[in-house]
Amino acid sequence: LLISILSYLPTETLVPLIMVSHRFYAATIRILKDRLNRATSRPDQRLMLECYHPTEKLYTPYLYCNYLYTDSFDAVEAAAEGAAPRLRSSVGRTTTDAGGGGGGAGGGLRGIYSHFRPVSHDETAPRSSSRARARSNGSGGGGGRPAIDIYLDPDELFSQLCAITNLVRLGPKPGLFRSHVNVVDGLARVWRGWLAAEAATATATATGAGAAAAAGGAGAGVSGQHESVLWTDAARDVGLRFRVAEKDIRAEHPVLVASDEELPVAYRLEFEELLLRSTTLLAMVEKSEVQVVAAEGKAIVLASF
Repeated sequence: LLISILSYLPTETLVPLIMVSHRFYAATIRILKDRLNRATSRPDQRLMLECYHPTEKLYTPYLYCNYLYTDSFDAVEAAAEGAAPRLRSSVGRTTTDAGGGGGGAGGGLRGIYSHFRPVSHDETAPRSSSRARARSNGSGGGGGRPAIDIYLDPDELFSQLCAITNLVRLGPKPGLFRSHVNVVDGLARVWRGWLAAEAATATATATGAGAAAAAGGAGAGVSGQHESVLWTDAARDVGLRFRVAEKDIRAEHPVLVASDEELPVAYRLEFEELLLRSTTLLAMVEKSEVQVVAAEGKAIVLASF
């Protein structure tokens, strides 16, 4: 009976009820799991990503994101068990923690992410510029992943990437959508030091030197798993995980360089995963359903009188 009543509530209203009691907790978790299963299994619903350098907006094709998996709810259940004695006294603190690291099950829910893999789509992509920083390698032939090239001049400490994430409901024809909901429209700074560290980690992992470190970090929890994620918004609703590789541009280096002078560098960032907070995903799915219902029965008729 409780599940049937709570099922009518939208996700944003349902999530705070997780801290009322263990009965509400069990019912809410069951409803959220069912909603996530339905939201990620719809064939006509896709997550769409546009990620580009600000100067390459007109030349960068968008990417569809294929669903991979959702983080386990085990950490939330453990937090709920530990928070049992203080469920009622900590409702406000645990359910409004914007950082996602607060105590209790409410804060733990903010650490649950759904993982997607960006892939190139089959539609014709716009023609790229002569030095496009963002390009799609395609899915045929070599089977490469979509990637972005980042160039940093000697006096540049960071570059910037625009990251726009949308949830769309596919229409009858390619490029036409029955609904379109913006999830996050963000701007991320990609620092020179971060690029160097990620490239070194990728190289060590590829050569086997990082196998022990990877095994040791397997039980580090959600925070450890997300250290290499490039977040596109302050609330950390959407993040991108790349495989970073340094490009060889030694031909562009000057002949004489001071010992403390930075050199121009270039990196290739291959898309590995897009992380979307699961509760945010559910809220966007509900907005998409509202758009579809509101558009039913409406049409644009072009005629001459």
